[in-house]
Amino acid sequence: MKRLNVYFLLPGLLVLFTMWGQAARAELPQPLGKDAAVEYALAHNRAYRAVFEDVSVSGEKVNQALADFFPKVDASYAFTRLNEQPFVTLTIPNSATFSNIPFSIQTINRWEVDLVQPLFTGFGLESQYKASKVGLKISKYQLEQARLDLTRDVQVAYLQTLLGTKLLEVAHENTASLEVQKKNAEAGYQQGVAAKNDVLKADVALAEAVQRERNSFKQLVILRSNLNQLMDVDLQEKVDLSGIQEQIYKVPDLYQLYTAAEEKRPEYLAVQESIRQAQYSKTAARSRYYPHVSAFAQFYREGEDFSGDNNPYTNNENASVGVRVDWNLFEGGKTRSSELEWEYRLRGIEKRKEDLLQKIQLQVKNALEQLKVAEANIETARVSVEQAEENDRITTLQYKEQIAIFLEVLNAQVFLAQTRADFNQALYGYEIARAELERAIGGPIENSQQ
Repeated sequence: MKRLNVYFLLPGLLVLFTMWGQAARAELPQPLGKDAAVEYALAHNRAYRAVFEDVSVSGEKVNQALADFFPKVDASYAFTRLNEQPFVTLTIPNSATFSNIPFSIQTINRWEVDLVQPLFTGFGLESQYKASKVGLKISKYQLEQARLDLTRDVQVAYLQTLLGTKLLEVAHENTASLEVQKKNAEAGYQQGVAAKNDVLKADVALAEAVQRERNSFKQLVILRSNLNQLMDVDLQEKVDLSGIQEQIYKVPDLYQLYTAAEEKRPEYLAVQESIRQAQYSKTAARSRYYPHVSAFAQFYREGEDFSGDNNPYTNNENASVGVRVDWNLFEGGKTRSSELEWEYRLRGIEKRKEDLLQKIQLQVKNALEQLKVAEANIETARVSVEQAEENDRITTLQYKEQIAIFLEVLNAQVFLAQTRADFNQALYGYEIARAELERAIGGPIENSQQ
């Protein structure tokens, strides 16, 4: 009796699993299709939304670089109290000497406004601005990379969850079928037409089926939680999935896929932009070889009182304008080292670009081969299911006619369950392989549906 309680435990667990998360968020569509799941994840996934902040950071760096072209205005105030009032001694030749003549105030309040406008910086400001704009473009490619990764991850998680549901159904059907076989074996043993070891074999087969069903249930719970995490939904919430239609896709040849990946993969495009960014940074480093020219203007007030109005010795306010040239003549080879630094970085990026292109091509080739294998496996698995169903039917009839032994009936049941599981794995594995191929080329496969 205890054994039967164990066998009927899993259907109860299935009911509880179905009841999880019935209070779903209103904005989450139910049943949820694959494309809708991707859209929802793109709108709510926190890691993906965080990448938008990185784009904003790059945008502010562009604004900072642009601000360097504009004049800089600084204001300052200084209060100074001298220990003694400044004085001078005047000596008139062949005449008198005048000592301790004050020439400046002792308490100084100075207000000052300075304006500096860069005129020529050796192409440094221009290069830094262009490098920052390229940096913004790179961050947008990184955002696209994050979008592609999330899209692929959600599609795979969605398909794996559907597959897990199908595998649980197959496992449950196998358990139910073996329960019937166990009852038949027990009835046959009581009637004296079956051996005791047939009942024992049925017990062993049923116990193994129950374990497989438990594992399938556990795996489905994890798969659902993974999908929920990607969509930023409560991990315990059960989302009703609408499923997919079985279809085969027309895929371009390998070299067309190579071309598409080279044109669309954001990682590769970002590396290309990194080369431009390094070139601009190298030009900015070389700007220290040139003189830097700037225009300046200054206005100040200086007096004994806080507002700088009272100054009995000189005018209390003044203004000036001028042009300044700064030219570094020697700093121990620092500029040359900075230039070489970017030269080496540029070479490294170019080599990484070549390596990345090879890796992308390898990813595309691997994904295409996986898709081909998965497509072939669908038909193979379909035929296997038909053969297993026929084998189960024939074996059951043979056992009833006492031509086959009971172990063959159990083996036929297990074989049928395995082929059904293999068919579902092939079917959903094909869709997963397609999602991986689309990620490998950096976008949807054009005109792929047959």
